Amino acid sequence: DFSDKMAKAKIKDLEQEFLKSFDKLSRKDDIKLEAKIDPKTFAVEIIRDGTHTVDKNELSAGEKQIYAIAILEALARTSGKKLPVIIDTPLGRLDSTHRTKLVDNYFPTASHQVIILSTDTEVDESFYSNLSKHISHAYKLEYDSSRACSYASEGYFWRSNNIYKEAL
Repeated sequence: DFSDKMAKAKIKDLEQEFLKSFDKLSRKDDIKLEAKIDPKTFAVEIIRDGTHTVDKNELSAGEKQIYAIAILEALARTSGKKLPVIIDTPLGRLDSTHRTKLVDNYFPTASHQVIILSTDTEVDESFYSNLSKHISHAYKLEYDSSRACSYASEGYFWRSNNIYKEAL
């Protein structure tokens, strides 16, 4: 009984944290998504505007990405654990408003340690400038076809020192 009650309480916390995260990352202020989590199966049901269930396949690619990031942030906050966050090409499928919301509202506070693997077109000079006070290191992976291997050089695309560190 105690375990069931604790699971239900944690799930309630997770649902509330999801709502906070999704609201701060979504660009559509008029659409509210909620996550209802079954305490037995942990299956997630998406509710739009508090009235109807949404099939995850109905979400746009950007909404799916924001949904996934909001769930991850909610899980991290609910767990109370400091966990590193690694995000691969986080901005590729997002429009400019969602990109700005992630850069301003998620990356700086996602965790004590955040690794972002991006392309040069995702995190442009403006986004990089906005994030710069939160960045401790930046590296560019470069492929050397003559040696058939990649190297990490310090810097970020247009700010690269072009000094090869070590073969990856």
